[in-house]
Order: sequence, then structure tokens, then C-alpha cells
Amino acid sequence: MRYGSSWTVTSERPLRQLGAALGTAETETSHETDAEYLQAESWPQVVAIAGRLAQVMIAHDLGELLALHEARVASEAPQ
Repeated sequence: MRYGSSWTVTSERPLRQLGAALGTAETETSHETDAEYLQAESWPQVVAIAGRLAQVMIAHDLGELLALHEARVASEAPQ
């Protein structure tokens, strides 16, 4: 999974990208409260990366569920 902009998730290091984006947001805050993070200029970037990471995780989980389902169906098939 690759996207063209400079702050998008790639399949190789999405967690590192999220960590870097959170680090950027942290540098924009003075007291590190939740409210300050939400007001950071880079917060939309954090949300976008986290959203794409969630999509990758869900796709992985769905693939695993499909494999389990197919294995169960195959084991229950008459022989």
C-alpha cells in the first residue's frame, strides 16, 4: 500500500510514520495535554496516518478470518 504524498502510510513502516507524526505534534505543544495535541497544526496528519494504519490492520484481520473460515469449510466438506 503506497500513496503519493509526503505523510502517507507505506506498507513498510506505518508505525514509524505514526510515531514521527506524533512526535511532530508533540513539538508543537507546550504542556502536552490532550487538548493541546488536538490543536496542534500537524494533528490532521496524525489522524490521516492513524486512519490508514487502521485500514491496513483491518484488512490483515479480515484476511486471517477468511483463511480460518476457508479452513473450517474445507475440514467440514464431505470426503
